[in-house]
Amino acid sequence: MEKTRRTSLCVIILTLIALASVAAQDQQLSPPQQAAIGHWQVINDEGKPGGQVETYLVDGKLFGKVTQLRPGRLPGDVCDKCSGELKNKPIQGMVFLRNFKPQGNDWTGGTVVDPENGKEYKGKIWSVGKDKLYMRGYIGVSLLGRTQSWVRIP
Repeated sequence: MEKTRRTSLCVIILTLIALASVAAQDQQLSPPQQAAIGHWQVINDEGKPGGQVETYLVDGKLFGKVTQLRPGRLPGDVCDKCSGELKNKPIQGMVFLRNFKPQGNDWTGGTVVDPENGKEYKGKIWSVGKDKLYMRGYIGVSLLGRTQSWVRIP
């Protein structure tokens, strides 16, 4: 009887360890997904440096915040065109990328807020190598949007 209990307990423990191992493997990011995490220099539409962004993970989802304002903005500038919880909040420090989930080598399903117009867009993020990132914000379908390039800050 005691031997059966020990055997059952060992089987249960080994099963739990195996399940935890599978769950941990599912949470591992591919190298292109890992490349999306870091500190970035935004390049504007004219090819000049804009603001700076930090991307990071929260519960396996990618988020991003403004760490330095684009040229022409002042440290106290707020997002007066934003709505909801971001209305009249400082742009510096604003979490403007939210809830991007890994899908293949990309990050999808999240939203991005443009502090210039206060609008929220669907988004997609992907890396090219370790030091370049693209973020596309769009309305409805990806064809109706704009892509920014970001360069890693060492």
